[in-house]
Amino acid sequence: MYCKNCGEQMREEQAICLKCGVEKGKGNSFCPNCGNPVAPEAVVCVSCGVSIKKKSNTVEGGDVSGIQKRSIVTAIILSIVTCGIYGIIWFIALTNDYNQASGRVNDTNGGKAFLFSLITCGIYTYYWAYKLGEKRDIVAGEKSSSGIIYLILAFFGLGIVAYCMAQDTLNKAIDANK
Repeated sequence: MYCKNCGEQMREEQAICLKCGVEKGKGNSFCPNCGNPVAPEAVVCVSCGVSIKKKSNTVEGGDVSGIQKRSIVTAIILSIVTCGIYGIIWFIALTNDYNQASGRVNDTNGGKAFLFSLITCGIYTYYWAYKLGEKRDIVAGEKSSSGIIYLILAFFGLGIVAYCMAQDTLNKAIDANK
């Protein structure tokens, strides 16, 4: 293994490069397999043929850059203290964030989703919960049925649990792409 920043040979157990001090796996100037220089835009090392994975802000289908990581506990407390007003803000932000992170930027935005929920006396919220679960699976890169789980939670009045689960997945995606 070689440092991707300076090309120095590293042992597998090393967390940082002893020559340049950069964290293992960071950088894009050298091939981690053979240590030869690579072009910044290269996806394959021309010396050894190994695929060079570039770090990006994308998750499967979308982009998490610019999405704010939120504390779940703080969001719950603020929702209670403000008698649900922060819950509305969280609903809108979560919808917009998942649209961006899942790559479905043309889906109904948070403001419209909230308005549709009001107009339909909450019925739209069930559809929203199901679609949020689908987007959560895209962001998490899983082939599961979170939409059904989120729909059941919403049906039993536990929508805030779905919010928390969705926010946790989004926070993990943001952390993974830093």
